[in-house]
Amino acid sequence: MQNTVKVTFNVNGIEIKTNAGVPQMPNGINADNMIVLHAKSNLKKNLGIDIFEVMNAEHYEDIEHLVTIDKSGYTQGI
Repeated sequence: MQNTVKVTFNVNGIEIKTNAGVPQMPNGINADNMIVLHAKSNLKKNLGIDIFEVMNAEHYEDIEHLVTIDKSGYTQGI
């Protein structure tokens, strides 16, 4: 089952928002780094933007202070 969370990247004060679908795990929501990688993939596929390149990052940990993941719409259940 897939579910969606909202991911916001803050690039020099400009917010870039996208949805990220994540697999629903029996023990809850997937790890934040996997959510951000899915969001990165969505931006690349839909807009041609490599958000990690724009933000000069190699890993999620490099930019996690600039990323907001809104999990409020995520419904858990198996």
